[in-house]
Amino acid sequence: MPPVKKPKAQKIEKQSTPKKPIDAAKNVVSGQLKKKVTKARPQKPKGPERGVVIVKHLPHGFFEQQLRQYFRQFGRVLRVRLARSLRTGNSKGYAFVEFEYPEVAKVAADTMDNYLMFQKVVKATYIPPEKQTLNFFRTSLKKVVNKAGKEIYVSDLTKATQRSVKKQNNWDESACQKRTVANLNKIKKLQEKYKDLGIDFSNLLVEPVKKAAGSAEASTSQAAAKKAGKKQKTAAKKEPTLEDLLGNTINEDSDDEDYVDASDDESDLEAEEEQADSEQTSDDSDEEEDLSPPPKQKKTKLADKLKRKPGTGGVQKKKIAPPAKSNKNAATQKLQLAAAKSLAKPLPKGKAKKSK
Repeated sequence: MPPVKKPKAQKIEKQSTPKKPIDAAKNVVSGQLKKKVTKARPQKPKGPERGVVIVKHLPHGFFEQQLRQYFRQFGRVLRVRLARSLRTGNSKGYAFVEFEYPEVAKVAADTMDNYLMFQKVVKATYIPPEKQTLNFFRTSLKKVVNKAGKEIYVSDLTKATQRSVKKQNNWDESACQKRTVANLNKIKKLQEKYKDLGIDFSNLLVEPVKKAAGSAEASTSQAAAKKAGKKQKTAAKKEPTLEDLLGNTINEDSDDEDYVDASDDESDLEAEEEQADSEQTSDDSDEEEDLSPPPKQKKTKLADKLKRKPGTGGVQKKKIAPPAKSNKNAATQKLQLAAAKSLAKPLPKGKAKKSK
């Protein structure tokens, strides 16, 4: 059978849904994005281009002041930031230096790269203005003076806590009044907040006592008197007298092992002489009974022996004390002369003539 041609299917046109006209002027923005756009701050106009250099492998002791003084030889330095630890405040070993002109920063980076400084090879790289996307000089560290009077770096949280502690430890009348007023205002705000719940804070409030003008004047006069007394004490501490300084050196005991006091030798010599005098007087006691008794031995204290004379110190050698002058009575001298005459024998007459 011959092939039979099939009739072609007729095309049926479907009715299209009517299209809504789109308003070109209307911008579709989400609610969250709209809030962010409204809160966004206007961008500040960009200033002139600056050159920034990052310096690594810095030696210990090369801090902000040293960095500024050293890089000043290349050109004008605008800002310097040394990277420090937030916990300890110590240096991390790298820093950022900003110059006024990018060309100067490039020269400084080229000269300081691979530079040997205090047994450390310093690395320096130049950051061009188009790559300065971050704020390299932003930091949360704050400079604080510690109790020893030294400047240290701490975090902003640490500084805030220190400031609040110092404020709370201030017990002046004006500071206490301010603190109590601030606390009362806080309680009043809480009262308004929880008013619907029926909570009443009025029973807990204790208003500060307001002092009269006379009492305030008296307190100010007392404070002025205290300040004057403190000033006098500090002045007395700062200006020590010469007598105090000399007394400290004289009355102090010596730490030298070889230190010998000359007063011991003198006391020994005096004791020997007194013993010899007492023996002589005991021999002549039979002849005369009106002789005076021997002088009593003086007792020397340990503190007097250990006293050091001004101008002396260190190792002391034994000094030979001069013979002490014995104060003998006239009676003892006569007795000694009489004893010497009795003991002396007269020479024979013949020998005496020959000697002449």
